Order: sequence, then C-alpha cells, then structure tokens
Amino acid sequence: MKFRFGNLSEEKRAEVLFFSLNVMLYVCVAVFLPYLTAHYANLGIDSGRIGVLVSIGSIATIFILPIWSRISDRTGNRRAVLKIVTLGCCLSILLFIFSNSFWALFFTVSLFMSFQVCLIPLSDAITIAYLAQTGTNFSRVRLGGTIGFGLMILISGQVYAYSSNLTFILGSLCLFVLFFFVCKIPQVETEKKEKSKFELKRVFRNKKIIFILFIAFAVQIAQGFYFAFLGVYVQELGFSTREIGIAHFMSILVEIPVFLFIDRVLKRFSVVAVTIFCGFMVTLRMLLLFAAADMTFVYISMLGNGISFIGMYYSCATFINKEMDDDLKSTGQSMLALCQMGLGNITGNLLGGYLSMTIGTRHTFLWFSIGLGAVCAVCALVYSAVVVQKRLRNRQDT
Repeated sequence: MKFRFGNLSEEKRAEVLFFSLNVMLYVCVAVFLPYLTAHYANLGIDSGRIGVLVSIGSIATIFILPIWSRISDRTGNRRAVLKIVTLGCCLSILLFIFSNSFWALFFTVSLFMSFQVCLIPLSDAITIAYLAQTGTNFSRVRLGGTIGFGLMILISGQVYAYSSNLTFILGSLCLFVLFFFVCKIPQVETEKKEKSKFELKRVFRNKKIIFILFIAFAVQIAQGFYFAFLGVYVQELGFSTREIGIAHFMSILVEIPVFLFIDRVLKRFSVVAVTIFCGFMVTLRMLLLFAAADMTFVYISMLGNGISFIGMYYSCATFINKEMDDDLKSTGQSMLALCQMGLGNITGNLLGGYLSMTIGTRHTFLWFSIGLGAVCAVCALVYSAVVVQKRLRNRQDT
C-alpha cells in the first residue's frame, strides 16, 4: 500500500499513520471508559453489581480476545480482524443509550466488550511488528495515544456532565473515524499457519515471560480496582465527572516524559526490574487514595500513572513482541492482555466490589496496597536471588 505525504519515505509515511492511529485509538478510550463506573452508579447500580459489570470486559479478554488473536495470526491478515472489531465497537456502543437497568447493561456491556477488549492488543501487535521491520521505536508512535487521550479527556468529562447519551454518540463517531485509520494502515502479512498442538509451550518457552506475566497479573489486580472504582470514589468524596477528567488529564502529562525516556531505561535496567518498580509505584498510589480527604491526594496519585501503568504496559508489550515468533505475536499480546485485563481485572473488580460493600472504598484501597506491596517485595527478593546466583555462576565459569 502506497501513502502520499509529500516527500516522506514509505517508512515515515507509515509511522505518521500509526501515530495517527494511536491518537484516535486513545481518543476513543478517553471518550467514555473513565466514566463508565460513575455512569453505572448514577443509574442506581450498587458496588457489587458494578464489579460484575466491570468484570465482563475481563471475561471477554479471557474467552473472546484469544479467538480474535488466533484468527489474526492464522489468517495472516491482522488488519482485517482489527477492522471488524472496530466496526463492532462503533455500532454496539450506541446500545448504552437504551440500557438503564442492570440486565440491559449486562447485555450491552457483554456485546460491546467482546469487541472493545481486542482493539489495543490487536493494534499493538500490528504496530510493533511493522515498526520492528523499520527500526522505529514504538514509544514515539505510542506517544500519539497519550496526546489523543489527553486532548479528549479535557472534553469528555464536560460532555458526560452535560449528557450521558451524547457521550456514547460521540464515542460511536470517534470509533468510526478510527475505522477509517485502520483501513489506511499497511498490512503486515504473515505466513498462514496450520494448527499447532504445542502453541502454548511455544508461548511459555521463556521463563522470564512467565515471571513477567505473573507480575503483570498481580499488579493489575490492584490497578484494575483503582481505575474501575476511581470514578465512584471521586463521587463519594463529593466531586463530579469534571474532576475525574482533570485527574486523568494530569496523569497524561506524566506519560509524555515516560515515553521519551522509557527506551533508555530499558537499555539500562532489565524488564523484570522495571515491572517490579512499577508495582511498588501502584502500591504508593493506592495508599495516597486511602489518605485522600479531597482531590489533592487523588491528583498526586494520578501523577504516578505515567510511571506505573505506562512503564508496565510498554515494558511487557515490547518484551513479548521481541520474544514471540512472527506467527505468535498477536497471541503473545493477547496472553499479556489475558493476564492483565482479563484475570487481573476480574480478580480486582469482583474482590474490590465485595470489599467496597463491606468495608468501604477507602479501606479497600488500603488492603489492596498492602497485598500488592507484599507480592512486589517477594518478587524483588526472588529476582535478586536469581541475579546473585547468576553472577556467582559466571564467576565460577571464568
């Protein structure tokens, strides 16, 4: 596919398109996702049922995303699959307008999430695979997502405060524009593969991948609850969706320097060390929310999002793409999404919803921070022991 952007090379043209794709992808995320739990609460849904609704996306990540990913890898036409799920999101999001009860929302969320959970993993698989061929850093392209999210989050909170229905209409329009960009990106063709009996063994052939997936899962339990119930907690503090939008915008500001320096950090420190550090950052952010009496600590906590969430996401995504075979890149990204957005979110949302009803949202943040801090400490000790053992073995060999 040929692109015409002046005198730019073919690689630079594609880079511009992938940058634009990421801008629009995260514009779509910022339109409505930060306000969904607040929307459920405004409709009179209790915390326990909100946990169930939020967990639907995680269940779809476990059972639906692997299907789309394997279709993507087996056919070798990842762009076509991404077009289908984007169009599915564009149409199904409109059902939120007519869903005012728990069971109506249950159906709508189930249908919408069966498409939405696939957008970022499939987009990342295409983008990272193509950029790896050109030598372009994924961080430069993914920065477009930060810009898109930041610009839209300034608007979306105001839009939702004015009309929730307008929010979902705007979301559908943004997804249609995203579909246009997906149609324009270059197709990264891969060889069609026959079914392999031992594909999971190929995914988990690297022990470091298993360790990283475990850390990603543990961190996402706390982080999943954090994002799912942040809107509810802000309203419990007496504030509105406008403040939620401001909090997310502040977190975006920190993402920019993170994307500018993350590749340098990963050259100096191992992926395991970076992910453990991100886990400790999430622990600190949960403690700040527990201590919050107004929006000040909430804002400070959101400033850590750039380091914790983006550091974890980028490190894991690029590492898995590097380690996976060409015909398993979409599957590798879906396995990461399964551990984070699937199993991690399900555990965090259901457990968090139950604890919020029994001990309150504030104290739930405290217990999640204690649990995650303990897990990260154990992982740090295990990793340190492995590093020391490896160094002793190298000295003996020399």
